[in-house]
Amino acid sequence: MSLILYSFVLVAGTLIIVTVFQRRRRAAILPPGPPGDPFIGHLLRMPSTDSPLVFHRWAQTYGPVMHLKVLGQSMIILDSYQAALDLLDKKGLIYSDRPKFTLYELLGWTPDFALLPYGTNQSIQRQMHQSYLSRHKIADFKPTQTQEARRLVQNLFESPPEQYERFMSRFVTGIITQIVAGHRITSDDDPYLRISHSIYETMAKTGPPGGSLIDFLPLLQHFPSWFPGAAHMAIVKTGRPTIRELHEYPLRMVKEKQAIGEAMPSFILEQLEKMQDGDDEEQLKGAATNMFAAGELTTWTTLTIFVLAMALHPAAQAKAQKEIDSIVGNTRLPEKLCVGFLATVPLGMPHCPREDDMYCGMFIPKGSIVFANIRAMGLDESVYSDPTSFRPERYLPQPAGGGEPNFSNVAFGFGRRICTGRYLADQSLWIAIASILATCTIINAADENGNTMSGITMNDGLISHPSDFRCVISPRSPEAKALIQMFNSS
Repeated sequence: MSLILYSFVLVAGTLIIVTVFQRRRRAAILPPGPPGDPFIGHLLRMPSTDSPLVFHRWAQTYGPVMHLKVLGQSMIILDSYQAALDLLDKKGLIYSDRPKFTLYELLGWTPDFALLPYGTNQSIQRQMHQSYLSRHKIADFKPTQTQEARRLVQNLFESPPEQYERFMSRFVTGIITQIVAGHRITSDDDPYLRISHSIYETMAKTGPPGGSLIDFLPLLQHFPSWFPGAAHMAIVKTGRPTIRELHEYPLRMVKEKQAIGEAMPSFILEQLEKMQDGDDEEQLKGAATNMFAAGELTTWTTLTIFVLAMALHPAAQAKAQKEIDSIVGNTRLPEKLCVGFLATVPLGMPHCPREDDMYCGMFIPKGSIVFANIRAMGLDESVYSDPTSFRPERYLPQPAGGGEPNFSNVAFGFGRRICTGRYLADQSLWIAIASILATCTIINAADENGNTMSGITMNDGLISHPSDFRCVISPRSPEAKALIQMFNSS
């Protein structure tokens, strides 16, 4: 009996020693990063604002792959395009999962495609998206996008500057509601406009993914919002009802129209007609909600950044307008224009490795929160000359341009979690930007103190939106104004 006991102790001791040794070895080859504190790790060093830029500054010291730890949770920051490509694209199967974010779950985003863990439900929703938003299918949506773009331009002509953002948001929402639910917005008090505004207000307050202590200490969800670390529970209380409404309202409206034979073609209607007994409507709700939320917030933000960039860089605006004029003149409107790289989701949607991995001799632990620092990729001095300057021509082939690589595709994510709506978003932006450039003059505007904007400042959040929007938009000519009015009256 004693021999058996001694053998058991020996085996157990050996296993403990091996485990401790492996953990120490892995810790020794984790990616480098700034020093942390005992137990809490980098909690007190995590930036409260401008996270992408702070991480980029750290990367100048610690390299393009950094490791941080917050309350025992490993975080990996990928600060270069190559590192993100090598891991999230080339090893897509390993890095195709999503971390668990308690805050988003409490808000009600749980069944949504973008946040689902890799698996059956995610695959079902992805297939729904791909069948309806393919490169070839989006040609069907071009008339809707063109009509909404020209209505946007007319609204910009007729509105005071403080209303510009609202109409740019309405442009995007107007496209999405028609595509997803077959509903055309015709009034300012449309329920979809109210829901869209409330969703933005909520998500602007959550901060970036992993920016809430609730994600690292889920127990905090049971405490009142005044308790230290539980402040986001106030956002949950006010935001969850609207997020749930976004899940329920479109499907309910389409089903009511379908029942009386008045439903217009849409993503939801097509999926309902494909459904068989036993299919889960929650999957459809999640897929439709993701189209609304992702399409609305990212496309709207990109459009506002473009308008501000034109106000700040009149020479670039004039050059783009000259190129458009040389192609379409002043008797018709363009329908397509290529746009450059704009990081509206500066840290991307985080990935999560499904198993331990090694990269360039560094250990990436299973279950880490992996961020691709998309904003930093456009600031890489080893790739771009003078990366902070606004030079759209840098992407053009030499000698006309700088011949520098265009990584605009990274704005849509990586690997098996790349955005399924990227073709639709590109087409909406192309048509809107081309229409604005062809017909509008955009100038920098002064505030009440006479100060004009000197740059674009962005807020922090999953979607990073301009926090200061000042400009004046007017018709380029009487002919341009008449052309827009003619199209909108026809």
